Amino acid sequence: MRLVRTRWTGYAVFLAALLLVPAVFTRVPFYTMSVAVVMGLQAITALGLVPLTGRGKQISIGQAGFYGIGGYTSALLSTKLGVSPLLGTTAGAVLAAGVAWVLGRFLFRVQGHYLALATLSFGLTLGFLCVQLPLTGATSGITAVPSASVFGLQISSDLDMFYLAAVVLLVATVVVDSLLRSPLGRAMTAAGDSPIAAAASGVSISALRRGMFALSAVLAAISGGLYVDWTSFADPSMLSILNSIQFLVVATVGGLRTVWGAPLGAFVVITLSEAAKTSIPQVIPGVSGNYEIVVYGVMLILVLIFLPDGVAGLFRRTPRPPAAQASNSHRPERKLTCAHPGHSDGWWPASRPPRR
Repeated sequence: MRLVRTRWTGYAVFLAALLLVPAVFTRVPFYTMSVAVVMGLQAITALGLVPLTGRGKQISIGQAGFYGIGGYTSALLSTKLGVSPLLGTTAGAVLAAGVAWVLGRFLFRVQGHYLALATLSFGLTLGFLCVQLPLTGATSGITAVPSASVFGLQISSDLDMFYLAAVVLLVATVVVDSLLRSPLGRAMTAAGDSPIAAAASGVSISALRRGMFALSAVLAAISGGLYVDWTSFADPSMLSILNSIQFLVVATVGGLRTVWGAPLGAFVVITLSEAAKTSIPQVIPGVSGNYEIVVYGVMLILVLIFLPDGVAGLFRRTPRPPAAQASNSHRPERKLTCAHPGHSDGWWPASRPPRR
């Protein structure tokens, strides 16, 4: 019961934080509602890496590929067939899940850096196809995508899109958190920590990994579809390697082992990125470029060295107090006798005589 109360308290605090964002971001320098929307979409995508990379230990640098699948599917269905943008986003999520499930049958035959390179190649291949195919608009992309509407209400402003992204992020957080706390989630953790032991316990490692891969693809596709519905265009930059790296950095900085790492990482990384865009030209006049790349690299290095559990690791429960640990020190210890005559460098417990 206490665990349930703690979970719902966390959800309530997160909901309150999301509701306070518009009031804060309209009053703080370099924060805007468009920045808040980007944070929400980044958090949704990074959340998919928690079960896959954080618990399952499967490194994926192909999130931008599924991000693009969701965005292009929504754009094509809404512009070519007149389908509702949100329905197109849903179709993109289903398509991304199917692609991830089929692709996982081949990708997870390799592990480690080979898997990371394989997922990276997947994203780069999709980006190349989008640049070449006339169906996707080649280098120009797809423009004039209609804006989304929810129950007849048009999503026409950054504030409206933020509330939609916040609802999706909150629901996705509850779903992923419930999944990780379930027996299936414990199987995911076991498969990541010790695949051989998990397989010996009857866990289907290949099916479990494909399921985690499909879940991460669904969240990335939903985020990509919402991005296209918000900006009204889809272009090949959605599938760039920089996007894939950014999603992984956001998840790592926030904390890969907990669902709260995704929103925390999105807030920290994008805040520092926006601060760099504003402050660096003032400190070094005449300098131009993508400063966020430097921010991503520096943040990733610092977190890996000083915060291996991410920013969310700072809010972990503290260990047991010394008094509780000292209570275990009164347990009687087994006395040791002299070594066996034939083993001068070993010690034998007093209650267990040496073998003859």
